[in-house]
Amino acid sequence: MRFLRADHIFSGEKFLATDTVLVINENGLIHDFTTADKVEETVVEHFNGIICPGFVNAHCHLELSHLQNVIKEHTGIVDFGLGIIKHRNELALELQLEAMLLADKEMQNQGIVAVGDISNTNNSINVKKQSSLYYHTFIELIALNPVRANLVFAEGLNLVAEFQKNDLSTSLAPHAPYSVSLELIQQITDYCKAHQQPTTIHNQESEAENNFFQYKTGDYLRLYETLNLPIDYFNPSGNSSLQSVITSINKSVNTLLVHNTFSSKTDIEIVKQIHQQLFWCLCPKANLYIENSLPNVSLLTDSNCTLTLGTDSLASNSQLSIIDEINCLLQHQPSVSLEMLLKAATYNGALFLGIENKYGKFGKHKNCGINLIDGTFGKYSVKSLR
Repeated sequence: MRFLRADHIFSGEKFLATDTVLVINENGLIHDFTTADKVEETVVEHFNGIICPGFVNAHCHLELSHLQNVIKEHTGIVDFGLGIIKHRNELALELQLEAMLLADKEMQNQGIVAVGDISNTNNSINVKKQSSLYYHTFIELIALNPVRANLVFAEGLNLVAEFQKNDLSTSLAPHAPYSVSLELIQQITDYCKAHQQPTTIHNQESEAENNFFQYKTGDYLRLYETLNLPIDYFNPSGNSSLQSVITSINKSVNTLLVHNTFSSKTDIEIVKQIHQQLFWCLCPKANLYIENSLPNVSLLTDSNCTLTLGTDSLASNSQLSIIDEINCLLQHQPSVSLEMLLKAATYNGALFLGIENKYGKFGKHKNCGINLIDGTFGKYSVKSLR
């Protein structure tokens, strides 16, 4: 048995009493909690910092790992997206796989144990099969034209089947409100409901997204013009993007809204009344990289939103590190609660993915990872104690 004690122990949901000792069995599994007065002092391992469960990276794009430092910062979402389209297939697949393997290893070194990963192809299958990380892959579908919904949905199901054939947890996901028709969103999320699977959608990453839905104006018109994609069929709703799509998302499906940089209080209040299983993912370093903006975290917490944390991709980030995302938010919005961010980084992410019985929270017989967080406020580092 190992007996671990630190300045603080965070269970995945809350900080425990300061005399708590975490007991680990000979197989590395969580055995129990006890208190310092019940253990011989000489056998207790003492650590400076915070012990917590392994991190859950709720939003990642492993497939884009080879695009690190390729697209300039602060381009805005449209030019960033065009950059992804232009550069994502420039490197040979072998080099893309090498980048994915390195990114996977980096996440392990950063105390991440589980990942909600976006995929558009089957390129990441072999990396995920050999990884010690738990991956749930979201097969991301794109088709704003409702005429293409059935075709794109069928192609998505074929890719889902390929991942599942390799024993990888997988489900479907719409890319974003501005790139997926309401018909396809409903088709995807109804399928997820029928198969008891989670889904995810990029949400309000830019002001241009809301402008597109309210008035059919803004930078997304340039995106479709550049891609030579007519959008005559698209009619603006007069509402924000989130309000426009929320009723098409099956309300019985765990749904992750990613970024939320330009979500308003009204948006939050309206959609929470419609959909009770929403999770709100923060990827602050990517938000700064692309739009040089951050979501108002206090607005989300004041509305009792269930938060998770993600890294986005190496195309929009310097590294895939949840502790870096926590540091970023603490530096820019220091009133944000560290306890809340740790819960977002652990239990809430596991709850969204439906893996809370294995990850995200310390509990008997769990192999959920054990992280040690050290350092000062906003300058934390992490290492695994597994």
